[in-house]
Amino acid sequence: MASSDPFQSLLGLTPNQGNGDFSGDASTPLEPAETDHLRRMAGRMARLGGWRLDLRPTRLTWSPETTEIHEEAPDVSPNVEQGLSYYAPEHQLRIRAAVADCVENGRSFDEVLQLVTARGNRIWVRSIGEAVRDDAGSIVALEGAFQDISHLVAMRDEANTLSRRLRQTLESISDAFFLLDKEWRFSFLNGQAEKLLGRQRDELEGRTIWTEFPQAMGSSFETSYREAVRDGHAVRFQEYFPPLQAWFDVDAYPTPEGLAVYFRDISRRKRSQEEVRISNERFLLVAQATNDVIWDWDLVDSTLWWNENFKTLFGYDAADVEPGPEAWLNRIHPEDADRVIDSIHAVIDGNEKSWVSEYRFLHHDGHALTIIDRGSVIRDESGRAIRMVGSMLDVSPQRELEGRLRQAQKLEAMGQLTGGIAHDFNNLLTVILGSTELLCDELESGQQPYLLAKMIATAAQRGADLTSRLLAFGRKQPLQPRLLDLGGLVAGMEAMLHRTLGEHIEIRVIRPAVPWTAEIDPALLESAILNLAINARDAMGKGGRLIIETANATLDAERAAEEDIAPGQYVVLTVSDTGQGIAPDVLPKVFEPFFTTKEAGKGSGLGLSMVYGFVKQSGGHIRIRSELGHGTTVRLYFSRSLKTAQASPETTPRGAPKGGNELILVVEDDSLVRANLSRQLERLGYRVLEANAGAPALELLAAYPDVALLFTDIVMPGALNGAEFAKKALEIRPGLRVLFTSGYTEDAITHDGRLDPGVELLSKPYSREQLATTLRRVMS
Repeated sequence: MASSDPFQSLLGLTPNQGNGDFSGDASTPLEPAETDHLRRMAGRMARLGGWRLDLRPTRLTWSPETTEIHEEAPDVSPNVEQGLSYYAPEHQLRIRAAVADCVENGRSFDEVLQLVTARGNRIWVRSIGEAVRDDAGSIVALEGAFQDISHLVAMRDEANTLSRRLRQTLESISDAFFLLDKEWRFSFLNGQAEKLLGRQRDELEGRTIWTEFPQAMGSSFETSYREAVRDGHAVRFQEYFPPLQAWFDVDAYPTPEGLAVYFRDISRRKRSQEEVRISNERFLLVAQATNDVIWDWDLVDSTLWWNENFKTLFGYDAADVEPGPEAWLNRIHPEDADRVIDSIHAVIDGNEKSWVSEYRFLHHDGHALTIIDRGSVIRDESGRAIRMVGSMLDVSPQRELEGRLRQAQKLEAMGQLTGGIAHDFNNLLTVILGSTELLCDELESGQQPYLLAKMIATAAQRGADLTSRLLAFGRKQPLQPRLLDLGGLVAGMEAMLHRTLGEHIEIRVIRPAVPWTAEIDPALLESAILNLAINARDAMGKGGRLIIETANATLDAERAAEEDIAPGQYVVLTVSDTGQGIAPDVLPKVFEPFFTTKEAGKGSGLGLSMVYGFVKQSGGHIRIRSELGHGTTVRLYFSRSLKTAQASPETTPRGAPKGGNELILVVEDDSLVRANLSRQLERLGYRVLEANAGAPALELLAAYPDVALLFTDIVMPGALNGAEFAKKALEIRPGLRVLFTSGYTEDAITHDGRLDPGVELLSKPYSREQLATTLRRVMS
């Protein structure tokens, strides 16, 4: 019977009956020739060789791998002085001293140094040596290992660069920021945190927060931080910290290593708010009789009187409600009732003269209004409270607007941060994707190394998709807008939506008879619609109805204020479902990247954030409304365009990507990306010149008149960025073709995220097929 274990089958092993042991050639000792072959293969693949220095007579022997690392001919046999001369001048003294010490004292050495190969290449090597003694204990030779570790040094340098960039980002943000490990020890603080906490980072790093700030224990700081770590969710709160005499607005996010805390000093804002509150109270004492709900509570007779605004604001007729305080108590939102009642009784039973509270009060139709309630206590000669007179002010619109503003500011800040991170990762993903494609070309299809390379390519492509969504949220996608009839675009997607969503979802598309047009990127709009449709499908697990409607809308001042957008003419795309809806406490977070209510593995949490970023970058607005058990509605508002639509350019039929033999000048400051791109271009048949900045590239352009295309990154070191360099290049060579590349949209070639006319851009990361197709299109 064949083995059930695929790895056993692959290795040609067969289990013996009864004991599970394996038999076959796998247990046969290797022949010396086979052992030597495996050793040489391992040395070649690991760039690892050996050497021996005999002392009597003096003779230096290199293994073939060591000779290859020095890029020497196989028959080269250097003497000791020649062997040491390969090392870089700045490392000569170190290696000579190490060898001399080993010869004289038998002390082993293990050094990481640079050498210059026979071909003039500088590489990093690890040189290891030890003494060989004869039977009498005398040192007769040195021998050791020799390895090319250039790639390891390059990887270390790249990791250090990424770490430095992250530290620079955290140092440059306006918020104070610190990290706590799982033991509540400070592991990092930025400069703003040092300033607000009044402590230097070297005083705090490695020490616990509760030891350094013991006054925080038992406060909202400790309660909220522990809640975030325990429950695994972000918390936000405001708290006064007496030792620093400051109010702080705090956001704390759990991390796998502990807790990340952003905070800012809002003392000035708090003082301003208090001044505004006092000013508003003075104003209300004058205007309350006509503008607010006025109440008069007789504490002796337990009766409560309301003015007419009680009906105007809350929908109740004063004659139809309970005559006593029950009319008020029974309509306070249940979640706020205990707090509010306790606070007013504390004032009545104490010696305070005034009371104020903010809470939710239920309207006659069932919805809750947020109000600020203020009262003044009237006491008799003994100090007993006998009466309270007060006013209720509806602040629901202000609180809703403040919530929208805070959310918009938070999303804006998150967009800037995620966009910057995605930019750096796109450079890395470009190298990974390109390298795996080259590696697949060298490996035999179907074999394990080939499958591993394909797996790396698939993972890198997922990473590229992730960064693309991050860039969309950060509004750094290059837009290529066209005049669109949104209804026509949706109609064209209908068949695809039926296949994607399944038969259990009824889809209805509604279009206006005479549609208006808007200037939008069609590909990104289709992606946004698909994301909204898939979210709707997931909310309708047992089936339901999805309605996608496009409409023309003219918003006057009143209607525009309801939607919190500017008055004007809009094309409105509405996506509605009959699903389970979104909880009110979750709704404000749905546009945040990586926020999702789906099960693990069911979604990245980037769908709605991508839609949000695309709509904002397109100059539009997005509004979402939802009710538990009654579904969700998302509206996208795009300004109407009065331009005349033009015929779309014909698309070229897709085929196998073709290369060419033209000379291409590659300008890229990242050495890994530059090397990878050059290999890709050479595989496609092109001739390649390389430059790492604008100035040397101009020299190459002048020296090589047959350069057919300039392929340049946009962000480069030096005085010239990619766009400025391309402009100078075109002054020298007016007919030169130019192709830009970048990890994200740059202002140098865009306006409001839209590509300048005539600009060709290949966004990182890209596949070889995309590279080849774009090159032929640009050069054609």
